[in-house]
Amino acid sequence: KQWYQRRVRGLGDRVLCEAADRTLSRDVVEVESCTWYPVTGVEGVRMKITHHHTVTGITWHASGKYLAVTMRDAPHGSVLIHNLAKGSSQRPFNKSKGQVQQVEFHPNKPFFFVLTQRYVRVYNLAKQAMVRKLTCGVKWASCMAIHPKGDNLIVGSYDKTLVWFDMDLSTKPYKSLQQHKKAVRGVAFHSRLPLFASVSDDCSAIVTHGMVYADLVKSPLVVPVKVLRAHQATAKYGVLSNVFHPTLPWLFTGGADGDIWLYV
Repeated sequence: KQWYQRRVRGLGDRVLCEAADRTLSRDVVEVESCTWYPVTGVEGVRMKITHHHTVTGITWHASGKYLAVTMRDAPHGSVLIHNLAKGSSQRPFNKSKGQVQQVEFHPNKPFFFVLTQRYVRVYNLAKQAMVRKLTCGVKWASCMAIHPKGDNLIVGSYDKTLVWFDMDLSTKPYKSLQQHKKAVRGVAFHSRLPLFASVSDDCSAIVTHGMVYADLVKSPLVVPVKVLRAHQATAKYGVLSNVFHPTLPWLFTGGADGDIWLYV
């Protein structure tokens, strides 16, 4: 239920450091479904945010100023967006339409993606309105990833399916992939290379070539490249999460066996 912000005091631009110190040194504040606490006496920890319900997911805005969290067991307002510059929190909507599995920010537009069991709803935060509703075509979606350019996304599901959306083409999947033998637990795009990876309870991580062309007439090219296996199944769970290195062709995976693997 707690999230900690770590920052090295005095590192960086002096004006920015002083502004951050003023924000992080304020008194305890209780806001929407959480409480902000300044932290002193612990090296590197500046702020603690305690939520009223268990946090099940965290995602950052590209600017680093905003942080969104999901709380699946919250009866109302299962999503919160924290403004780190102002030290405030708000609900983007009063009531979620279905159980929220994951949320993501658009990389360069004020769009907010909300994944529920069967749909991806896209909200314009500036206009505070839903602008698009994507139909996943799966029984129960589990995870999603947004392409760095923002026009394509992948959704994974508990029924072993990956679906690729090209939002310029349709609100329905452009391509469906069934590469895994068990539930898909995580998907991730590389920020610079035309790659994405998916991980599953079958203890595999599959790296796929996913090329998005600047020419809108050309459809994305999706070709599986490599199957990676290193984790061991634990209590019927396999690989739970994955993330690419921001610049290098490295993939990190975390499994239910407690191990983190790096593939290069």
